[in-house]
Amino acid sequence: MGTTARRSMLAGLAAVLLWAGLPSGAGAQSGAAFGWTPVGTVDPQHVSSADTQLVLYGVHAFTPNNVAFNPSVIPASVAQLVVPYVAVPDGNPHTYRLRFHLDTTAPAGTQYQLITPFGGGTETVNVSGGAVTLDFTVSVDLAGAGWRYWSLKNSGGHSWVFTKCEIDEQTP
Repeated sequence: MGTTARRSMLAGLAAVLLWAGLPSGAGAQSGAAFGWTPVGTVDPQHVSSADTQLVLYGVHAFTPNNVAFNPSVIPASVAQLVVPYVAVPDGNPHTYRLRFHLDTTAPAGTQYQLITPFGGGTETVNVSGGAVTLDFTVSVDLAGAGWRYWSLKNSGGHSWVFTKCEIDEQTP
């Protein structure tokens, strides 16, 4: 079974827009008592661990500190994606937070899309230019243990830089 929608796409978009507009670590507190447990961080120096992996497509420049994507240099026909993977430990439902650290020089801002495979949908967020941290909350419900991935792309057609993606699991 693919990713199970745990909330409506409209609520998901509202959550993404809320998080995109807040500084890292900020957010509204709800009555629900839950926390986040780090699963791992993927970046240019840490592409694989027991619980996480990172795959990059269409990279223009790769350094130990970041990865640059440039649709003016790499043809638009080539996918330019950041694809973090997480090892799902069992067949129980899990909720993960993907926290992408990105930058763009587009002065008017740009647009990013997180694509969830297997019919999980696409979440789109508009951001202003400069450094931004995007948080996406995703739910996974596999039949057993396995790997799940998501694809992040800049759908605004601008040059952009990926620094890291922190992956956390929601805990009660």
